[in-house]
Amino acid sequence: MESNFSDNIASGPATTIDTVIYGVNRSSLNDETRLMPLVISSSQPNGDLVSWMNANKTVFESDLVKHGGILFRGFNIRTSADFKEFMNCFNTDPLPYLFRSSPRKELSSDIKNIYLSTTYPQERPINMHNETSYSRVWGRKIVFCCLVPAEKGGETPLADSRLVLSDIPPELLTRFRETGVKYRRNLSEGLGMPWQEVFQTNDKEEVLGICKRNDITCVFTGRNDAVIEWVKPAVYRHPVSGEEMWFNHVLFFNKYARYEEVGLDHNSYLPEDYLSSDTFFGDGSDISYNQYRSIWEAYEKNKVVFSYQQGDIIFLDNMLTSHGRNPYSGERVIATAIIEASYDEGYSAVSFNV
Repeated sequence: MESNFSDNIASGPATTIDTVIYGVNRSSLNDETRLMPLVISSSQPNGDLVSWMNANKTVFESDLVKHGGILFRGFNIRTSADFKEFMNCFNTDPLPYLFRSSPRKELSSDIKNIYLSTTYPQERPINMHNETSYSRVWGRKIVFCCLVPAEKGGETPLADSRLVLSDIPPELLTRFRETGVKYRRNLSEGLGMPWQEVFQTNDKEEVLGICKRNDITCVFTGRNDAVIEWVKPAVYRHPVSGEEMWFNHVLFFNKYARYEEVGLDHNSYLPEDYLSSDTFFGDGSDISYNQYRSIWEAYEKNKVVFSYQQGDIIFLDNMLTSHGRNPYSGERVIATAIIEASYDEGYSAVSFNV
């Protein structure tokens, strides 16, 4: 069941900042309460979020791991420059978007690696996923900043990856634990994204070098066409808490998600050449439609959906919390930044650099 709390954020006492969870003053909650996201709101108009973050970094980091996501609301965030100033609190540059799975462009030419959240068609939903979980390298934290809320829709649904894991049917989960997940992407300008966009280079030899470093098979089938395949775990342990979580793109890249995207019934058939991506069990065997739906239902059961307000910042532990996007109408400007590179054992933070 979806939780909607956008109308339940309450102001606290006359202090600089009051932390509120679903309209409940934080001080009245016991230490075991773990609602997602945690809501931190300013009790004064245009509160100084940068000052608060610099003074509360240790508490923030602890809360982020506990709750998986934090919503900052009612602070002095109005422009991309304000968002960049907030990101400077973390003393690390935002990561470049490498090994891409969707088109994305920088929000401003003078602010490096802060992107528009997506240029994906606004009438289509984006399925739940943990950003770049298909890659050998990913960002452990992802941040969204609402500069212009949509006229209608455009929410960023969230789901706790620990809870999603617990709702995957046991036999299916065991299969993924034992085999992992195999990814396949058909990189084509006419189908999805050409390899030049995915790898951010026009040099085939550079692409082959990247794939070799990352244990990815790559076959070029034309000037702008290539097929890549690789295997990764489907279940990970969090590097700080040690908790297990569902961290992958099994749902997002699966062929049945592509069918739904183009309005086909699951009993339809598309040749592999017409699929921009697909996922399998790690041994290469097919994921059935019922198994796909079981994963979809686990996300749906744990979704939290709320409307954006101008200036909202959603700060996620990318491993602990998945996200998606609802369709929308009107203008919508959501900035996003990814920080703190994490990577599979045996790889490095620069595995996809050209």
